[in-house]
Amino acid sequence: MKELQRKQKIRRVIYSIPSLVILSVIAFFLAKGAVGVINKERVSAAYSKNLAARAEDLVLREQELKGDIARLETEEGIKDEIRERFSVTEEGEYVAIIVNERGVSSSTDKSALPWYKRFWLVIMGN
Repeated sequence: MKELQRKQKIRRVIYSIPSLVILSVIAFFLAKGAVGVINKERVSAAYSKNLAARAEDLVLREQELKGDIARLETEEGIKDEIRERFSVTEEGEYVAIIVNERGVSSSTDKSALPWYKRFWLVIMGN
């Protein structure tokens, strides 16, 4: 009988309003912590994926640079690099400079007009 009364007393304490409130608060904070851990895991996974992509890009860049170094170790590669960087030619070579001809002079360029004149031209159909 005493055992039954003791169990009922424990049940009354556990199922009382203050106990349920405290247990609810504890459950809330545990759930909040679990959600925080899940969010951090997702951020870490995205960061890991970005790092993997960056590492792959760096490996490709390293291969490209090794190819450039191999090209520069040859006589032809050195000559090409000097021509490209300093715009020089060898004896007997000629350089052709091509200039694009502008079809529209700056005085008639519609983008140089103020906004209200462009608006007026659009309305008038010019």
